[in-house]
Amino acid sequence: MAKSKKKNTNTNPADKNSNEESFVNEESFSKENSSEKEVESKISSEVITALEEKVLRAHAEVENVRRTSQREILKARVFSAELITKDLLSPIDNLTRALQHSEEEIPRSLIELVLKEISQALSNNNIEEIDPIGDTFDPNFHEALSVKEDKSKPTEEILEVVQKGYKIQERVIRPALVIVNKI
Repeated sequence: MAKSKKKNTNTNPADKNSNEESFVNEESFSKENSSEKEVESKISSEVITALEEKVLRAHAEVENVRRTSQREILKARVFSAELITKDLLSPIDNLTRALQHSEEEIPRSLIELVLKEISQALSNNNIEEIDPIGDTFDPNFHEALSVKEDKSKPTEEILEVVQKGYKIQERVIRPALVIVNKI
């Protein structure tokens, strides 16, 4: 019996050691897990901070681009107005000269010169005349003032142009005022 007790006493310290070792292992494992979680948490927070910073920078860049493009649009408008103004200054000067000679008979050539310069200024700025005499009526480019009957011409044909229209490319600035044929 004494031998069996010795065996029992010998096994008990070994069990205690293994229990202590497993407890220490679990404790170190939980410490490792918590330190890993802390590291992951720090990395995640750094990544989040970096991404937030990138988002803020991108937002600021978009705002800068928007402001810059608005300034460029305003400059383009001013510049285009400047171009047409420069082109119209010479005709204005010629009209002023024509008014100075208004007591006398104004030479037809002077008025023709002014009209030619104004037409040139408009065409330099991509503004086209709408002079549709003989064309078919198109409500997108023409405004009918009245209707006449002329049986020798087709229906919807423009017989007279009361006032010329103007357009930039396909955008109408002012429609042509016309008289249309109706049978």
